[in-house]
Amino acid sequence: MSGLASILVAHGAKVSGSDLRPSSQMQLLRSAGVDVHVGHAAEWISSDLDGVIVSSAIPMDNVEVVAARERKVPIVRRLHAMASVMQQYSSVGVVGTHGKTTTTAMTATLLRAVGMDPSYLIGAHCPGLEGSAHLGRGRWFVAEVDESDGLFTDIRPLVAVLTNIGRDHLPTYRHEEAIRAAFLRYVQQAERVVLSIDDPQVRKFAALVDGAITVGLDVGASVRASNVAPDRFETVFDLSYKGKTLGRYRLHAPGLHNVRNALCAVGAAIAAGADPRAAAEAIPSLALPHRRFEILEENGVTVVDDFAHTPEEVKATLDAIRAGWPNRRIVAIFQPHRYSRTQILGHDFGRALAQADVAIVTSIYAACETPVAGVSSQEIVDVASTEARADVYSIPDKPAVIAFLKETIRPGDFIISFGAGDIWTVTDELAHFLKEGSFCVA
Repeated sequence: MSGLASILVAHGAKVSGSDLRPSSQMQLLRSAGVDVHVGHAAEWISSDLDGVIVSSAIPMDNVEVVAARERKVPIVRRLHAMASVMQQYSSVGVVGTHGKTTTTAMTATLLRAVGMDPSYLIGAHCPGLEGSAHLGRGRWFVAEVDESDGLFTDIRPLVAVLTNIGRDHLPTYRHEEAIRAAFLRYVQQAERVVLSIDDPQVRKFAALVDGAITVGLDVGASVRASNVAPDRFETVFDLSYKGKTLGRYRLHAPGLHNVRNALCAVGAAIAAGADPRAAAEAIPSLALPHRRFEILEENGVTVVDDFAHTPEEVKATLDAIRAGWPNRRIVAIFQPHRYSRTQILGHDFGRALAQADVAIVTSIYAACETPVAGVSSQEIVDVASTEARADVYSIPDKPAVIAFLKETIRPGDFIISFGAGDIWTVTDELAHFLKEGSFCVA
């Protein structure tokens, strides 16, 4: 929402808004001329507004939404507002169950590197792009397109990128076939399509979409990585396009999942008209967004924070750590995100977390949901406890997690927090504790 606000201001619109609490984003918006209020209140909604843009996290009984209805101010969904901006450009829309933010940031970076000066709107702060949104001078607009509320099929980009298809947002879609159908509809509406065919569900689409650029480690991919070698926080691989080797490149990100994200970005750049070799040569300039394997401390104990909040994301990241740091004890702290997701995927989360050496599971971060009777993080704990590797601890409260970690850290530990809520505060405090020299790693 903050990125969209800044894009609208850059387009010349007068923008105001509100959030529940102060933040650094709020200060940035104010400096850009946005009138931002703390707290939601009917008084912020005047009858002369052209519209009230609402994210999917805001319920329809929100006081400002109600006030907009009463004052006959149009209510506009965030994705529809974003679509109205994208329609003014040749657009790249990135979708998928996971990897969207990273792939979008990588795509924008590659297009910028080859001189296209794209506009972009991304769902996280991107240090490599100096923010989450930018209005460029070029014809291309690169956007992360969220599928959670089911509205994404209303967006029709020139280039559609599909990273993967997993089980998520089932309260919206009800069953997995509906998710697959929505993604297929989205890509079939685009003129050019990029498909990450290492995902078996996405691979099925390749036969249904004429002329798609396929990417992956799969031998049939037109943009293909091979001879992949993990190197701690980096990954090295050979890259080919349509069977022709382009070179061997170093990606400043760990894990096969990030290699696949980078391949999607290269495919998107090619679809946007970039020279394949020029796009490939820019791979070393790619950087991960905020809270995507973000290194907080590295002084004999490694502390990392990660936004992963689906089982596939957790497993992929743990696999990357195991490959890059094979002899380290992995301590994973997981905060389940939303009751609905935990209810449906609790068993899968437990199996994913069992790949750590130590797993700590907190209480559920509700986000915009109300608690669901009988749903807790206990199933995750129970399943992880029955698997082969992990010592599992149920510690609902974040201060207690911090206290536990301070007492049990060992030299050489690799500590990572997972979750889309506020679990980052745990590893952030732990990193400060280590920086202050309160712990000896001799």
